[in-house]
Amino acid sequence: MVTATTEAPIAPSVAIAPSRGRVVVADELGYCWGVRRALDIIQDAAGAAGPIAPIGDVIHNPQVVERLRARGVEGAGSVDEAVDRGFKRVAITAHGMGPHLAGEAEAAGVELVDTTCPLVTKVQRLAQKLVRQGYFLVVYGDSYHPEVRSVIGWAGTTKAIAAKKVADLPWNAPRGATGPDVVTPPRKVAVVSQTTKNVAELMKFANELQALVAPEGGEFRLCNTICEPTSERQNALRRLVERDRVDLILAIGGKKSSNTARLAEVGNNLGVASYHIERPEDIDDGWLADVRIVGVTAGASTPDDVIEAVVVSLADRGFAPPDGGIRPVDPDYVPSY
Repeated sequence: MVTATTEAPIAPSVAIAPSRGRVVVADELGYCWGVRRALDIIQDAAGAAGPIAPIGDVIHNPQVVERLRARGVEGAGSVDEAVDRGFKRVAITAHGMGPHLAGEAEAAGVELVDTTCPLVTKVQRLAQKLVRQGYFLVVYGDSYHPEVRSVIGWAGTTKAIAAKKVADLPWNAPRGATGPDVVTPPRKVAVVSQTTKNVAELMKFANELQALVAPEGGEFRLCNTICEPTSERQNALRRLVERDRVDLILAIGGKKSSNTARLAEVGNNLGVASYHIERPEDIDDGWLADVRIVGVTAGASTPDDVIEAVVVSLADRGFAPPDGGIRPVDPDYVPSY
């Protein structure tokens, strides 16, 4: 098995001028166990039997996607595209895919490898259960995101919709309301969440929707399916802001990474200027003017060496790196799956 391991502490590439300031890092950042698991599965599959085409990006990190391409793992937009390019195997990404993909793979005569995060699978199964229980399903999340599309696919019903604002739903009035152009929700509505969302925003959405559903005997059910690694990283960032009084936050991760975007949102909501970056080259020197303490966090699909490269870049700019690197090194580390 090819296991993604924790990297050793870094050393800055040039002499540091500590008087300018310092870098502090969140105590939870970077790869989550679901991402590590997906990478192990796809790398083992490529190493054992050659090229494989994930349908989409295995994870939302461009550096990792590029490294996997060099090992024969190259994304395709569809099973048909993968077959046209000569692939004999395709893969479901960590974000999941609807049940249609298995049928398409079987029809095309190609092997299917599944790297879906088990926490996403849990939401898919919950969606099916809620639909069987008669709920109209609302998925709080980005309608274009593969995870959200996979959940709706597994729900297997027309009575399901994705939304991030109540205004985006087809209902414009609480149950029991009447009048021209009034559209009220059905009696039973359940909400699940994309696993990488912000719990505070989910609760705001759910409270507003409940106010529409609950009158006149309505039944509303909220299932908080935001995953623990997402919550851990957001809570760690809050602790970092409170503990170290940071002046600036850099949230490192692919531009497609929803959980990294949420980290930048959390930082900005805490009143700290926060930026979502993919790599050191994205850092604007203007952001660092009058900054003494730079807080660093990273999304769940960001590898340690990318985080370390950002810290090195900040050290080159005169900010002392954290003692001991971005995290303690445990020689006995084993991924928790």
